[in-house]
Amino acid sequence: MLKKIIATAIFSIASPLLHAQIMQINDTTLDVEIKGNGKHVVLFEAGAISGIAGWDSIWNKLPHNITAIRYSRRGEGKSADCVGDLTSLDYVKDTEQLVKKLDLTRPFTLVSHSYGAKVARLYSSRNKDMVSAMLFVDPINPRDVEIIEIVDPKDGVAANNKMQQDDIKQGVKFGWCLIKDIWDKSPALGIKEIGDIPMTLIAGVKRFKEPKRLFDTDKARQLWGEYQMQWANQFPRSKVVMANKSGHFVQDDEPDLVVSELISLLKRTK
Repeated sequence: MLKKIIATAIFSIASPLLHAQIMQINDTTLDVEIKGNGKHVVLFEAGAISGIAGWDSIWNKLPHNITAIRYSRRGEGKSADCVGDLTSLDYVKDTEQLVKKLDLTRPFTLVSHSYGAKVARLYSSRNKDMVSAMLFVDPINPRDVEIIEIVDPKDGVAANNKMQQDDIKQGVKFGWCLIKDIWDKSPALGIKEIGDIPMTLIAGVKRFKEPKRLFDTDKARQLWGEYQMQWANQFPRSKVVMANKSGHFVQDDEPDLVVSELISLLKRTK
């Protein structure tokens, strides 16, 4: 399964176990980095706009018995620019081609953050035989708009509409191609589509002394944790962790927690 990865890693730019390269994937090029040559393969799917850098805080803390793969989607990091409005399906097709080019032939663990969870869920639903377990780090949840409307029943709808329009304007300004897909609030794929696999979800539920946004109020943080748990609990082999010291970027706020939960997940994965 890993012969191509290990063979490539011999020509490391930093160490015998680290390799970074720009790979031709479908009609674009993606920035890909591979670390280690352990028996457990772990693929990291970053949050929106983060790219490879989205995992910097845990990258050097990862266990030595894994082969870690991270990459930047088109339009992010050192990958090629994106064009137009893209959907999670567009990104999944790139992931599928990346997996094929890396010659991954056995199931691997899929780790995702934020918007990356939407890509990860869809990839898993289309490739059930390739995903052995999933770790979600404060994943995107389409019910987030409900939270704003509950916290502010009078002006919540208007607040959500304004936020959406502001995001779209930012997307046009900076060439981001996933904004409309982020605002697609279709129900998140679940056990029916993905199947019964080991899964851990870490929810960032930190309470803020002086919340600057409606989403940071105590009520909103409570609902966010509840909605994340409700989604995860449909999986019989799920584990939900409430990260009380973390905002949305749990991997930055509590990197050791993310790494320890990854190690724990690998232990209960066949």
